[in-house]
Amino acid sequence: MKLTLKLLLLLLLPLTAMSQTWHAQSGERQLAVLELFTAEGCGLCPAADRWVEHLPEQGINEDHLIVLGFHIDYLNDQKAWVDRFASPVFSDRQSQLAQINLYKTIYTPEFVVSGEVVHNYQKHVKKVIHAVNGFEPEAKITMNVSEQDDSLNINGQVLVQGVDNQQFSKLYIALIEDDIKSKVSGGDNVGKTFNHQNLVRTWLGPFDIDEAGRADVSTSIAMLEEWQRHKMSVVAIVQNLEDGFVLQGLSIPLIEKEK
Repeated sequence: MKLTLKLLLLLLLPLTAMSQTWHAQSGERQLAVLELFTAEGCGLCPAADRWVEHLPEQGINEDHLIVLGFHIDYLNDQKAWVDRFASPVFSDRQSQLAQINLYKTIYTPEFVVSGEVVHNYQKHVKKVIHAVNGFEPEAKITMNVSEQDDSLNINGQVLVQGVDNQQFSKLYIALIEDDIKSKVSGGDNVGKTFNHQNLVRTWLGPFDIDEAGRADVSTSIAMLEEWQRHKMSVVAIVQNLEDGFVLQGLSIPLIEKEK
């Protein structure tokens, strides 16, 4: 006997309603957060990108560090190459950090570790990362992520310690993606093929934290068709915008779970 259309739809309904979910909570280790400001049109950036990619071989992995690769847009009109991953939102983030650090100039590649601009990255970045890892976390982050109807639904809770932190801190949320191939046919890097890692797709915030140092945040991100969800992570950071220090970070890889 053939199923009626109505019965068939009822049978399919539980399948369409199912969604992937992920949950994570920040730990007792203070994670360092590296914000790398880069661009496909920057001749010095490929070496910096590769240096960051090889940090795990030097003992610095996801247990120590979160990496956010921001592609800035202000080189698009200067280098004969338009970086399709660049955004004015990411350039604004770089300018914001420069202002906090009392710097007047921004450049690529630029390394900012847990809110502090670090010059001569090959010499100093690893030292700063290890120093940050030795601090007690001043914020606790809990994140729940669910995927449904081509959107990521993100719910987060934050608890911040210390009066100054509670007064000046904000929450930011990023969606990042690994293993993105991109061939450059103009500018300083003409002929090169990039394999971008930790590339920021979306940057959200600041989200407010109340006077008691608490926040409950709910937001969503529409997933684009070309994004590889299984190679993406949701990242949350809590930052004191008075002194710039990132109090804690949390990363949730959106890997496929066994059914």
